[in-house]
Amino acid sequence: MGLGNPGTEYIKSRHNAGYRAIDYILKTFGGEFDGNLRNGKVWRSTIGGKFVVIVKPNTYMNLSGKAARWILMKEGVSVDNLVVLHDDMDLDLGRIKIKWKGGDAGHKGIRSIIRYLQTDKFFRIRIGIGKPTDGKGGSDYVLSDFTPDEEVKISRVLPHIAVGMEIWADKGTNYAFNYLNRKD
Repeated sequence: MGLGNPGTEYIKSRHNAGYRAIDYILKTFGGEFDGNLRNGKVWRSTIGGKFVVIVKPNTYMNLSGKAARWILMKEGVSVDNLVVLHDDMDLDLGRIKIKWKGGDAGHKGIRSIIRYLQTDKFFRIRIGIGKPTDGKGGSDYVLSDFTPDEEVKISRVLPHIAVGMEIWADKGTNYAFNYLNRKD
C-alpha cells in the first residue's frame, strides 16, 4: 500500500511519495487493475514470483487506516503481510528505510493505520523527503511539490524501491532490509 492524497493538486507533492513508489512498481512489474473500489484503487500483480495486491487509498492521508483495514479484510490477509510505503520527513531526501512496528513518528497516515488496525505490527518503507529549510511548517512542506533538484533525487530512489520489493518477495525480509536500508 502506497500512501498519498487523492486529487491532481497533490500528484507531485512530497506527501505522495508512497503513491509514486506504487506507480513505479506497477510500471516495472505490471499489474491487472482490479478497479477503483470502495476505499482504494487496487491492482493484482506478481513480484519475485509472489502474488501481491497493490493499493493506493482513495482516502486522504489522515484516513489511510480505513483503506488498510478494508483491503486486509477484503483479501483475507494478515496485518503482518502489510507493507506501507510512505514519505518521511525524519529521513534525508532519497534515503530509504524499512521499519517493522513502532509508533507513527508524527505521520498522520501511519497514525490512522495503527488506529484502524489496532496494531503497529506491520512493515513500513519510509521514503525520505527531508525537512523544510525555508521556514515552512511540516504540513505545508509535505503538501508542496518537490523542487526540480529534489525531483531528480526522488526519481532515482523509485527503481531502488522496486528492486527492493522484488528482493523481498523472492528472498525474504532480511535480504530486503539489507538492500533497502543501506546508504547510497
